[in-house]
Amino acid sequence: MSGAAGEGHRPPDPLRARFAAAAAQHERHRLAACERLDTLFDEGTMMPIAVGAGVITAAGLVGGQRVMAFAQDVTDQGGIATADQAAHIAELLARAQAAQVPVVGLYDSGGLALDEAQAALAGQATILHALANGGRRRVPHLALVFGDAIGAAAFAPAMAHLTFMLERASRLYVSGPDVLRDATGELATAEALGGAMLQATTSGIADRIFANEIELLFAARMAIGLLVRDVAPSVDPATRVAAHLDTLVPADPAEPYDMRELVQAICDDRAWLELQPDRGGGMLCGIARIGGRSIGIMANQPIVAGGVIDRAGIAKATRLAALCATCRLPIVTLVDSPGLMPGAQEEAGGIVAAGAALLATVARADVPVITVVTRRATGPAWLMMAPRGAGGARFAWPTAEIAAMNAAGAARLLLRHGDDAATREKVRDYAASIADPVNAVASGIVDAVIRPADTRGAIALALARHDAQGSGRSLPHPDPQGSGTLKERDRNG
Repeated sequence: MSGAAGEGHRPPDPLRARFAAAAAQHERHRLAACERLDTLFDEGTMMPIAVGAGVITAAGLVGGQRVMAFAQDVTDQGGIATADQAAHIAELLARAQAAQVPVVGLYDSGGLALDEAQAALAGQATILHALANGGRRRVPHLALVFGDAIGAAAFAPAMAHLTFMLERASRLYVSGPDVLRDATGELATAEALGGAMLQATTSGIADRIFANEIELLFAARMAIGLLVRDVAPSVDPATRVAAHLDTLVPADPAEPYDMRELVQAICDDRAWLELQPDRGGGMLCGIARIGGRSIGIMANQPIVAGGVIDRAGIAKATRLAALCATCRLPIVTLVDSPGLMPGAQEEAGGIVAAGAALLATVARADVPVITVVTRRATGPAWLMMAPRGAGGARFAWPTAEIAAMNAAGAARLLLRHGDDAATREKVRDYAASIADPVNAVASGIVDAVIRPADTRGAIALALARHDAQGSGRSLPHPDPQGSGTLKERDRNG
């Protein structure tokens, strides 16, 4: 990575004119397309493939890993998407799929070339088909939207596995303000129709938005490193103990806590790339490393509506699961949820269909799923957050309660048919059975009860055991009875 304007090294010959023409972009406090690519790639590794028709295509290294990228260039014909531009991009996509390397698209264009009519539209169709085919072949596509992606050109970044946008600069929509006004009489600004904040908070197209181009490009480099280099050396011990986790879950079951504390505690160097942080706050999603192994993380967030799962949270998790499937990343789920968001609006909005789509996406991903239940995993929440996956593991903290229905709901159901001594005894037995996670181990739905402080080590061991299965090695399994764990807390405080 060499920084803006290719400082520190001489740009390749085909790009010298583009670097020289970057002044117009600098006056707008923006980078030119060639500078964006130069910043994305490791220093001195960018090799241009095609330069012209409003686009630059190139290959290079990002963190030492081979990557291919294309950048629409507003300094060349306004970056307008012509048939020739589509041909250059399609050629790059074909090369990337053949080599099984990630593709990064840097989008900044005013839309299709209207004077080319069907030819430009056909070119976009070719690109979209190639992107969809690349996803099927497990070739990840990252979209970095620096300016406009309008009309038919909006679909490509929306199809990406990860999409980053710029605050107050990126816009992605099908119909702009003028078209909308002429067609319906409605008045709306471009920002209201497809600004970065809208795509980050409402539509879910933008996985992250950034204040400036350098931050966006650095985040893209981090994401590529996590997605492509699935194992990397780590100086953070895989068995690092986090003693503060022993008291993370409050004694009062109604008191919330911040699940980000657990997420950071299990990640290498306490670092992770959170995705869609401005949408569906009851679900945390992101990518990170544990013991050097890249993983996807989906976690309930108890400080938002008690960890109840809504449609926006499900959509976030489904998108993460699809990303993990493409990049073959194990999924770690951290569970504390009483279930799905109730209400006529959620039901009418399709929360059941959304949940089913998440289950299907994880099942088709064919990657290990490692689950840690910290407190509640009730009914649908358990089914959605704790799928077995391929060679996964399920752990529970001593504070975990896993059941088809919580104790209060079971009591209402049982007592509906009579409030006698025998029924009261059934209620007490049910409450006692779900309050002790050892019963979940005995029933076979949980592999072991673990001490919270040892959560990182338990996950790292499960990941290593999965990797060892592919190599024929064997590693020990955790003690199902939770040897060395904390004792069950008194639910009465």
